[in-house]
Amino acid sequence: MSTDGPVPPARRTLPEKIDYLFATVRPPGQYREYTHEEIAERAKAAGHTISASYVHALRRTPGKSPQVRALEAIAAAFGVSVAYFFNDQVAAQLERNLELIAALNRPEVRAVAMAAADLSPESIQTLLGLVARVRDLEGLGEWTGDVTP
Repeated sequence: MSTDGPVPPARRTLPEKIDYLFATVRPPGQYREYTHEEIAERAKAAGHTISASYVHALRRTPGKSPQVRALEAIAAAFGVSVAYFFNDQVAAQLERNLELIAALNRPEVRAVAMAAADLSPESIQTLLGLVARVRDLEGLGEWTGDVTP
């Protein structure tokens, strides 16, 4: 099947978007998710008000229609634009950036990236081939990330 033009970003529900933020944005230096209480506190520190129970409800209740103020609070707590909740293209771009940040928060991944930074384009292509082979050996499947600037 042939496609003309870029593939539109996937549409997700509000709970799915909030859950993605919890799964991807982590407390500094930790691998665990933020708690609902921590998100409420972070929102408060950013000048917004939202309760931990309301964060939980928005995360777990499909079809719930929050006020924009609640989404602004959650966005501020996670350090993202509130547009993430309203625009699928903004959400897709933000999610690509968050995946990169999450990967680079792992010291071993950061070390590989830093070691590769000064390599020639040809050597980087060789390294990508090696990574593809190792992913295959570990049963992870093909990496579909974008390497274009």
